[in-house]
Amino acid sequence: MDFVWKNIESLERTHGDSFFILNHSRFSENYHDFLNSFREIYVKTQIAYSYKTNYLPALCRYVNEAGGYAEVVSRMEYDLAVRLGVAPERIIFNGPYKSYDDIETAVLSGAIVNLDSPYEVNILSSIAERHSERDLAVGIRCNFSLPDSYESRFGFDINSEFGSVVKSIDAIPNCNIVGLHCHICTSDKQPESYAEMTKAMLSLTDEYLADRSLKFIDLGGGFFSRMDERLKQQFSCHIATFQDYASAIAPYFSKKYSDASGPELILEPGLALTADTMQFCAKVIDIKRVGERFVMLVSGSVYEIKPTLSPKNLPMHIVSQSQSARPLAQTGVFDVVGYTCMENDVLYRGFEGTVAVGDYAIFNNVGSYTLVLSPSFIRPNPPVIMYDAASDKSEVLKRRECLGDVFTSYL
Repeated sequence: MDFVWKNIESLERTHGDSFFILNHSRFSENYHDFLNSFREIYVKTQIAYSYKTNYLPALCRYVNEAGGYAEVVSRMEYDLAVRLGVAPERIIFNGPYKSYDDIETAVLSGAIVNLDSPYEVNILSSIAERHSERDLAVGIRCNFSLPDSYESRFGFDINSEFGSVVKSIDAIPNCNIVGLHCHICTSDKQPESYAEMTKAMLSLTDEYLADRSLKFIDLGGGFFSRMDERLKQQFSCHIATFQDYASAIAPYFSKKYSDASGPELILEPGLALTADTMQFCAKVIDIKRVGERFVMLVSGSVYEIKPTLSPKNLPMHIVSQSQSARPLAQTGVFDVVGYTCMENDVLYRGFEGTVAVGDYAIFNNVGSYTLVLSPSFIRPNPPVIMYDAASDKSEVLKRRECLGDVFTSYL
């Protein structure tokens, strides 16, 4: 979204000197483009939106209304999905830590629980014995390696535990395995890796689960998002498109299950749907020279736009008043720094341009993980708004935090 000075000045008067701006229509576009890329090849494809990436209720609610699943990895996220009206059978519960009560609540409600570790199998067995009148259904997360993939700690290793876990669950009279799940990340997120993962998953179903009709095969997430060209240039690999991923994965399903009786192909994009849906605006507070460089202090923090402290510069531009209103503007190369007392609080290194105190720095591609990982460190978190420039109207989706929000749990 492009802004002019009067837009940002108006938003500052209402919302303060830093805030996130959500482009909801971009999220909707990403959701449907991603899904349709796969459905054009394998119609039984569905998205399970990764709540942990950005659990703004406005986004989670939209996915539910569009017919997608909620992919959650904690009881907090599970309860959020239920509160938002998501039917339990449309919730996929992943993650390495689930308590007895978590598994019992989710399984008995009809949610999809993907077992991750042996202790969860033991819990399932106990729940099944306590509720012997109920038929329980679960999925299994598997673990295997791909070229250039990270060595994952999640799921059951297909070369050691996986076969025995299948037998253990089959030995529980009222339990059924209805799906298979994996989430394997490679360093460059290339479609070829997803093709290899797909072949491995389908081979696994043939070897261990061929005698049953699976409801789903879930290939997880980790896909590239759409991104600004300035950000693409900082990667050393090809930035795959939604169509690239669909062409690498879906044909294997359409070929194997050509009669439309096959399992649902579930994908769990988070970053791919959200990374280009938000911008962050922070006011320029001061400019000073330190050695040979200019330092631009803004009313934001690197922890709000890059909480993982990525070395990549997110696309940024300056919104300013007319030149006549900026007599003290500086032209040069700037390090954009934040309000915390940490030396690594640098939002952008080497920004070239003309900047004045009172301008606004706008950062793009901040929709993924920024809200959920950003701590209330030194200043409470800024608000999230939707904004219509034509009418100059804004809607608060998450209000600016205050002292009480940060300290309410302290005694």
